[in-house]
Amino acid sequence: MDPDSQGRNRSDVNIEPHRVERRIHSVNITIKTIAQRAGVSTASVSKALNGYPDIGKGTRERILKISDQLGYTPNALARYLARQKGHAIGLLIPDISTPIYPEIFKGIDSEARRLGFSLLLCDTNGKKDFERSYVRTLMENRARGIIIAPVDNEIDHILNVTRGRIPLIFIGGKVNDSMDNYVSNDNVMGSRLAVEHLVSLGHRHIRMICDNYRTKTKRDRVAGFKAAMESNGLEADASISDGLHPEGMEYGFHETLRLIDTDSMPTAICASSDMVALGVMKAAALRGLRIPEDFSLIGYDDIQFASLPTVNLTTVAQPKFEIGILAVRLLIRAIEEGNSATRHRKIIEPTLVIRNTCTSPNTERHFPPAQGGSP
Repeated sequence: MDPDSQGRNRSDVNIEPHRVERRIHSVNITIKTIAQRAGVSTASVSKALNGYPDIGKGTRERILKISDQLGYTPNALARYLARQKGHAIGLLIPDISTPIYPEIFKGIDSEARRLGFSLLLCDTNGKKDFERSYVRTLMENRARGIIIAPVDNEIDHILNVTRGRIPLIFIGGKVNDSMDNYVSNDNVMGSRLAVEHLVSLGHRHIRMICDNYRTKTKRDRVAGFKAAMESNGLEADASISDGLHPEGMEYGFHETLRLIDTDSMPTAICASSDMVALGVMKAAALRGLRIPEDFSLIGYDDIQFASLPTVNLTTVAQPKFEIGILAVRLLIRAIEEGNSATRHRKIIEPTLVIRNTCTSPNTERHFPPAQGGSP
């Protein structure tokens, strides 16, 4: 049993009597029942439950609140699911085109198929309303469990829908300790690997460029960077987004231009992601700087672009396919255990992939004059 669950007995997870009564009667709750309670049409209820935009915010919130109070779960596809024998699991991803997710998806799909489960993929488009709607839809489809890469650090809108009736496993950059079950990467260790490699090459002036510091993933990467720098007796310089700038490549690009144009360039940069690193490379090319001759660069994630011949980025690799496999295994274990207090968590160690963007510092480098600010 997970250490976090020791000392907790089965009575800790018993459902209150009023919830049991609500669940028993929920089989008789229909869209018409909700419509009558909310004073709206059944069409409005259907739109609210399925996330359609052409309904007022206040009306949608009132309908969803009443639906939650009644414990309503639609059953429109029950016959299809009966044929599937209930062997379906859901997957919610904020944007399937994000470079890190395709390989995770492949791991999830491969392991789900191996274990006899079909996979229902939902792209939430980075919207919490879509996320909540898809969770409802998956419960309507009687999915046995859901793997979720959440769009936000806060997941109450999901938990208010599921109410412990279906197992959830969280993955992705928004994973944090408020979530009972997750698969994550050891981000502190990953940054340590990056710093130790640069220090071994002789670098002493190393800077981290980090976007989206609101997430535990990025905070851990910064913490690992600072700890590794301090353990080597070096000053931990970091450029951290204030949240007002775009993330990823855009932030890496503009922050690197700022460093170049203010004559503040380090001999090496640790980027908080490969997308940030690509922005660093774009800025360097614009200002006529060479990597690694003028400065070294390490990314994080090892997305597919990182290995392209024109990029050849040294980076910290997440075992993305393995993350997908482990997420399915933890979900199946949670399904088998049922309403258990056990937490299901797995933290995977990253590895350093050495390519062509790091070398010993160039003590005679000469940067071109500033170009009068960013374009």
